Amino acid sequence: MFKVGDKVIKNPQTWKQNDFDSWGRGEGVGTIVEPPFSVNDIDCVDVRWDNGRCFEEISGLQLCNESKPKLES
Repeated sequence: MFKVGDKVIKNPQTWKQNDFDSWGRGEGVGTIVEPPFSVNDIDCVDVRWDNGRCFEEISGLQLCNESKPKLES
């Protein structure tokens, strides 16, 4: 579903909080990055948030719609 480079946000309906939320996990827009090692758990992806990086369950994320309205000329 997700691929490296995708922009994601937390899904407020399925997000599971944990201790890492205290440093900003799940805040703002995250980017899916290549994990530093092989990951056998296909239900997780490596996400770089503004304040750090964390493995996230796919079910807790959704794609970010960053489309912005075009400026009128």
